[in-house]
Amino acid sequence: MDLYLRKLASGKWQATVRNRKGERFSESFPLKAQARAWGLEVETGFTRGGVRDPRSGAMPFSAWHERWWGARVAEPDTLRGNAGSIRNHVLPYWADWEMRAITRMGIQSWVRALIEKDAGAATIRRAYSLTLSIMCSAVNEEVIAVSPCRNISLPEIAAKPPQWFTLDQAQSILDELPLAWRAMCLIGFYTGLRWGELSGLHRHRIDLRRSRLFVVEVNTKSGIKAYPKSCKSRREVPLPPNGLEALERHIHLLDPGELVFTTLTKGRAGRRLDGGNWRTHTWWPAVGSATFEDMDGRQLLVPHYPPHSMRHTCASWLVQKGVLLYEVQHLLGHESFQTTQRYAHLQPDAHKAVLDAWQRLETPLVVAV
Repeated sequence: MDLYLRKLASGKWQATVRNRKGERFSESFPLKAQARAWGLEVETGFTRGGVRDPRSGAMPFSAWHERWWGARVAEPDTLRGNAGSIRNHVLPYWADWEMRAITRMGIQSWVRALIEKDAGAATIRRAYSLTLSIMCSAVNEEVIAVSPCRNISLPEIAAKPPQWFTLDQAQSILDELPLAWRAMCLIGFYTGLRWGELSGLHRHRIDLRRSRLFVVEVNTKSGIKAYPKSCKSRREVPLPPNGLEALERHIHLLDPGELVFTTLTKGRAGRRLDGGNWRTHTWWPAVGSATFEDMDGRQLLVPHYPPHSMRHTCASWLVQKGVLLYEVQHLLGHESFQTTQRYAHLQPDAHKAVLDAWQRLETPLVVAV
């Protein structure tokens, strides 16, 4: 076996390996260390007789994507979203490129191009994450030696503060809802369930004796699934007395295996709820007509927040009443504590140290009038 390294006019380093048959295999890299590592790996593979043809890196990106996609395992909803991201933002740029020709700088230039097209930070990060997965699988299958997705600068996603309703605003929304939906939204405000968890709740998951409900099933676009978003999402949630009373009235005719909240029918149970339809025909009309009285006695419209704000509202109310963030995390089923920390500024003593410091100033500033 022979390994040769040479610097090309372009500034890249080329590694060439010759096997016992005299066949030569070459690959170029930005760094000499990368070229050497690739050459040694190929040389070792030839010695063991288990290396793939290094020329496989000439495969077009589109061809490798098809192989990668055919082996991908994910939820149907995830696959649909991924397919759209790849179709709109990845393949138009990379489809005809050879896998071995894609460099780190090329990936960074592609990200820059997406930014200039105003693709949005979340959209860009999703497209990059999928490209990273495609490239990592190519490395694992020895199509390419190293992934070009290294040390890439990505646009930051601006953190949005949680959108939550005050008690008066929430009550106004409940009053505007059709009677059949008031119990559902009352439970949403007091338990913080995600909409899919709320609309996927079954009768036998409610323990009236212990005032508890159990989050196990979740309603998705593909149907009811027997597991929620993450392992921490499967949880036990306490019910306040008013929530328990509302549920008791709502479920007394339901069989154990039936969904608690379904489309409105004359029978005992309707069809599984569709999120888009429910928002359009139930939530938005109620929010659009709900009003509350401010401190000056004026009647104002409630904020135009989506149904997920019931979850933010639950967390916000609890934190303002002194419930520890750790307990709120478990109630909401957050996988990461960082997600729950979005509500930290609402804690009663969040700025106590700062305010106490201002009180200790010997001569406070004043504004002359």
